[in-house]
Amino acid sequence: MFTDNLKKTELVERIRWLILLRWVAISGLFITTYVFSSVFMVVKQVIPLYGIGMIIGFINVCYYSITDTLHKKTFRSVQLHAGIQIMTDHFFLVCLIYFAGGIENPFIIYFLFHAIIGGIFLEKKYSYMQALFATSLFALLLVLEYYSVIPHQPLQIFSAFRYSDDLWHSEVYILCVFFALASTIFISVYFVTSLMDRLRKSRGDVLFEVRSTLENMAEGVIFIDPSDKVTMCNREIEKTWKVKSEEIINKSVKDDQIPYVGGVASKITERFKKGIETSQHQEVKTEGGFLYNTYSAVFDPTGKYWGTVITSHDITERKKLEQQLLHSERLATIGEMSAKVAHEIRNPLSSISLNTELLYDEISKENGEEKSEAENLIQSILSEVDTLTEMSDEYLRFARFPRLDTKPVSVNNILIELSKFFNKERLKRGITLKENYAPDLPLILLDVNQIKQAFLNILKNSFEAMSEGGKLSISTRLKDDCIEVSITDTGSGISKEDVQRVFDPFYSAKVNGTGLGLALTMKTVEGHHGEIICKSTIDKGTTMVVSFPVETCGKDIIE
Repeated sequence: MFTDNLKKTELVERIRWLILLRWVAISGLFITTYVFSSVFMVVKQVIPLYGIGMIIGFINVCYYSITDTLHKKTFRSVQLHAGIQIMTDHFFLVCLIYFAGGIENPFIIYFLFHAIIGGIFLEKKYSYMQALFATSLFALLLVLEYYSVIPHQPLQIFSAFRYSDDLWHSEVYILCVFFALASTIFISVYFVTSLMDRLRKSRGDVLFEVRSTLENMAEGVIFIDPSDKVTMCNREIEKTWKVKSEEIINKSVKDDQIPYVGGVASKITERFKKGIETSQHQEVKTEGGFLYNTYSAVFDPTGKYWGTVITSHDITERKKLEQQLLHSERLATIGEMSAKVAHEIRNPLSSISLNTELLYDEISKENGEEKSEAENLIQSILSEVDTLTEMSDEYLRFARFPRLDTKPVSVNNILIELSKFFNKERLKRGITLKENYAPDLPLILLDVNQIKQAFLNILKNSFEAMSEGGKLSISTRLKDDCIEVSITDTGSGISKEDVQRVFDPFYSAKVNGTGLGLALTMKTVEGHHGEIICKSTIDKGTTMVVSFPVETCGKDIIE
């Protein structure tokens, strides 16, 4: 398809050249007719010649008016159009030769030029067909004149020669001229088509190398021709865009039928055609990630616009790395701030707690066994101080993540132990538990205390989401060399917007939550080279999927 479109574009340019050449020929016809009729008095019938010239001019205007539409047709259609133009030229050339002396006209050599043009424009078999058509028309003219079916139109120049009246009726002369012309035409076609075949083969070899290079590129490549139709795409486009080439080849970018470019591409190509810009960039959000498209205009050495090349890169992984880097930088900043704030708060809290306890002891001595209102207030103060102390400790744990103390353990055993720990609270809340642990899971390196705390945070969130009871499912399995743990509840669920933020520090949907529980959980899991994913639907529930790689889990120590 790409090769055909390139050949079509070249052929359309040659047709434009032929139309321009035809205007030159028409001008030459009028000048030559005037000179040979008025100055040299050689041609008698000038009206037919001028008339044929005007007809050719009118037809040439028609050909020119439909040239732009040829880009939308197939290569075969354009080649047929070129063949019709050349056949029309042959026909009018025979008419001109007839009214200007027939076989006596020295301009019969112009058949050779048309044969050469046909060899350049058309494939070999069509070039020979054009040569056969031209010689057949000329032979028909000679036969019709010879048998006086049509009157002979002599040239006055031959009146001075002996036997001039018999030239058009001389069998020997006719056969010699016809043989010379026909053989010259066919020999010329042979040489021209042989040369063009070599050129086409060389170009085909170059195109094959270009195509092979494009097919093996790591980036997706698309070519849009001057009529805004996609004429080529490589395998990487099919892979990245998840489309088949036939779904986009020969489709126009103006129809919004091409994924990930749509109407944007047509606006960009319009700017390229006007010479406003030569390149553009576009970042596209897809269902599975991101694409980065680069549009580049293609011009020939004369500055003529030939089309647009789009290179498409899948930047999903790069986007993830950027997000992870931003997340890490944010966590580092938050961690430093949390450590500083917690440290500054912790010492005053310790002092307040100690002095409040001493005050409580003094008041208790004076009141004996009876508790006064002051004692109750002091106990309330101590309770709030303990809450603040616990929060500051949590901030410090987040800021100063402890060193991992790993050992080979069973994930199933950790989950079973936690389910027993929560059993009373689960029954109290009216939550049913379904457990499905895969047998024979390999042991992996884990820091038991930290992993327990991580799963505890997940289970606490599940319990709080099912305030009126529900179902809790815990399952494990081995998937792609990873141990995968799924914890699913039938709670209130989380919105799509909030799912993206549940692991962010200090983000919490709870009134009194610190927003560090799941942030610490994620930090713990990632510290073991694991991964945690949240899937949730409002009013249907939430699933937390935690996976640990069997080979690399817990092998690197985090500070």
